[in-house]
Amino acid sequence: MVRKTTSNPITEHARSGELLLLERGKMKGFRILSLILSIFLPSTAMADDDEELIYLYRTDVMAASSNHLKALKRYVEGHLAIKNHVPAHVDSLLDLNGMYQDLFPAGKQQHPESEALSAIWSDPQGFQYAIQNNHRKIIALKQVDPDDMKAMKRAVNEVRMSCGDCHSYFRER
Repeated sequence: MVRKTTSNPITEHARSGELLLLERGKMKGFRILSLILSIFLPSTAMADDDEELIYLYRTDVMAASSNHLKALKRYVEGHLAIKNHVPAHVDSLLDLNGMYQDLFPAGKQQHPESEALSAIWSDPQGFQYAIQNNHRKIIALKQVDPDDMKAMKRAVNEVRMSCGDCHSYFRER
């Protein structure tokens, strides 16, 4: 009679954990080596990639903000019955607003297709003020009852205007 051996799941898990630790050790060493090489061997490809990725990410974040605002605009215009979604759109706008400053890192070359004006870096206080103004308008919108259409229209328009104010000073048109 041939005896069939089955593997013990606990033993197998322990072995896979040992392998995982070995792999993590190799990866840690690889990361350290990569860091050392990136410091001592500058790479223009890496800088170009960063510029491209930052630009694409910034474009995505701004498009997300725009889409949330468009949904709110359609709601106040009576085109969408999304009253229960209003708080989620407003909270998303607040979350995205918290990212704006990080989307324009100082000292980075601008992507050729970027519409960001140099005033973002030459007038950082003005740019910060524009972001804070937008934040204040979104907070005001958050306080409005979604059933009060008149107040909602006014608050959504205020947020839209704060976006436009920032764009008029800090974005090519």
